[in-house]
Amino acid sequence: MFPASAAKWTRLASASGSLRTTIRQEFTEGGRVPHVCLQEALLQERAEALHQALCDARFVRHHHGPYALHIAPLNQQLPSPLTDFCAWLQSQDGADFHAALVGWPQPLETRQVQVSRMDVGEYFPEHRDTDEEGLAVVYNFTRSWQPSFGGVLTFRHPEAESDLMRVPPLFNSVFIFRPSGAPHRVTEWTSAAQGQHRYSITAFILAKR
Repeated sequence: MFPASAAKWTRLASASGSLRTTIRQEFTEGGRVPHVCLQEALLQERAEALHQALCDARFVRHHHGPYALHIAPLNQQLPSPLTDFCAWLQSQDGADFHAALVGWPQPLETRQVQVSRMDVGEYFPEHRDTDEEGLAVVYNFTRSWQPSFGGVLTFRHPEAESDLMRVPPLFNSVFIFRPSGAPHRVTEWTSAAQGQHRYSITAFILAKR
């Protein structure tokens, strides 16, 4: 069963048994990087409120110089749907919901929630999130995304000169994957996206210590 608090945020909290089974199968059968990508992940009114809160949030440049993007430190934000949602992601209920959604077999806890924005010319170079077991959960809030905008989450194929997987930042989608040993990057947000921002909220939900 999902935590009752999930119903405040996501339609997936009321998913049928057959849909839950399908989501878990897609995750476990996701290939080299177990994953699942779901659209219309949050209740529509929640997604709209979160997008507005992201537009109003205070962003600063990422503290790590090579990471050319902006983040919104949660301790510097006024109370809003954004801070409420991140608080839920940080809670045990938030961790338990995402673990149950994909059928993760071990207890997990949320270690970090990061709110990010990409402006024209920004990108996220290839990196590994963690070597610990668990989940990375990425909620996307990018309006009217077009392929020419860039900002695609990509996973490099370890044995070929090509991408193993490419995940566009579609509005109100969630991408859940196993981050351990999975190098990935986000491509440049291009000049074609002038006047638009790439917004995402990422939770790292890892094995309990």
